[in-house]
Amino acid sequence: MNAPMPVRANERVAGWDGTPLALDIQLPPRSAWPVPTVVTRTPYGRSSHLAEGAGWRRRGFAYVVQDVRGRYDSDGTWQPYRNERGDGAALADWVLQQPWSDGRLVTYGGSYAGHTAWALAAERPEAVRAVVSMGPSMALGRTKFERSGILRLAEHAAWWLERADGRTSRDGLTALMFRECPELLDHLPVMELADRLGARLPGWARVIENGPDHRAEGPDTAELETLPAAALHIGGWYDLLVDEVLEHFHHAGSALAARPSRALVIGPWGHDLAYAPGTRIGDREHGPQGRLDLGTLQVDWLRRILDGTSQGASETTVFTVGADRWRTGTSWPPASTETLWHAHPDGTLAPQAAAAGGDVRFRYDPADPYPSRAPGVDRAPLAGRRDAVRFTSAALKTPLTVAGNPVVVLHADSSAATTDWIVRWNEITTDGRRLELAQGSVDTGQAQGTSPYTIELTPLDVTVPAGSRLQLEVTSSDFPRLARSLNTGADRYRGTDCAVAQQTVHTRPVDGTRLVLPVATAEEPTP
Repeated sequence: MNAPMPVRANERVAGWDGTPLALDIQLPPRSAWPVPTVVTRTPYGRSSHLAEGAGWRRRGFAYVVQDVRGRYDSDGTWQPYRNERGDGAALADWVLQQPWSDGRLVTYGGSYAGHTAWALAAERPEAVRAVVSMGPSMALGRTKFERSGILRLAEHAAWWLERADGRTSRDGLTALMFRECPELLDHLPVMELADRLGARLPGWARVIENGPDHRAEGPDTAELETLPAAALHIGGWYDLLVDEVLEHFHHAGSALAARPSRALVIGPWGHDLAYAPGTRIGDREHGPQGRLDLGTLQVDWLRRILDGTSQGASETTVFTVGADRWRTGTSWPPASTETLWHAHPDGTLAPQAAAAGGDVRFRYDPADPYPSRAPGVDRAPLAGRRDAVRFTSAALKTPLTVAGNPVVVLHADSSAATTDWIVRWNEITTDGRRLELAQGSVDTGQAQGTSPYTIELTPLDVTVPAGSRLQLEVTSSDFPRLARSLNTGADRYRGTDCAVAQQTVHTRPVDGTRLVLPVATAEEPTP
């Protein structure tokens, strides 16, 4: 009974200012010491990582998981995205002093814990050899707002309702509240919603007041580019944070003369990645080939990094939706050729430019906004709504593989002082489903310049099969996913009055409204 226990629970280590923070440790046998240490700092309760820690321990790593300041057993007050750099650094310094540590740290985490992983790596770059980053939520301004600056209303409400302004999470409260009051998010003004969400949420409005440009603790892009740690970037095509995964893959270590090793894995997953049960997202089935053993993948990659056998390597493993195969290579997106699909005034979408221009109109009423659908869910029930215009192609004669960020060039005008434009690229399948492939938005009140608007859509890697049709859809709301424009020119978060707008989309020869697709020309997905 003299052998040390493999688990040491409820240890206390001081944060940057002496605040005691709780952590659990799992250690391999003493005979294996010293060993590299995997570190996770989480606001979601360290006890949920027990099985994960045991897996790292069995594979010869020490595993340390800490509740961030003010959450669960850690003292202090939690302020999301504050104190994580200092507290992470204090934890790293403590780990490096332990007899079981060989001085090599791996920071590991997803979502908010992805932020803490990068924050610690930025503070102790000489010790962090690798970062395993899964769908990182890097800052409130980046996660709660679209790139267009529009608030992701439903996401902000759900996360704040269950996670923020409290020591523990309130799991299940969002589902309960919206069952009881399905029209809860209809309330205006948006800033007062916290009073109706069923929990005391003093920080709700502050996020909106700070806006999308509010500075977080970082690391920002410039700092990210100088980090020497190798990095494994993991994401899902159906996760709203896939943009962050790709941004980190492209920027991390890029300013260094000898760029550190990096790997990218993106699968047909939501925010839970391959850990979610099943292979279906909404109404799209991806099959068993969409699964990966992420645990084994992570360990194998880390061993190559720590053993020095993968120095400077770049690896990509990306799932092509529709083809339901993995594309492997050294970079993403692959080489592509831009192809144009032009909107015609008769509602068609074609590779050929329109012979003559014309206008297509619809009416947008913020009191009856165009509704959202969950990722992967069939949008056919919305096809009859008249508060959108749609341009649809003929059936494809051959498959079309697109990898990268499509772009919509939108020529449009509104009778409203300010309004939103929501553009969406859909696939209409042979059985009539309408599946979103990519989407983007613009707030004319925040946009630089006027029509035409160049709108970058969300990234994707997809094969649209022969027989399917392409559709470009233009509307002015995506509610409640996004906070709606009120069309009055007033602040959408403080206003209560709405105005109906007449929206006009212009088509014309050659340079009219069009969809620009990066059609892959390089390697095909591997079987």
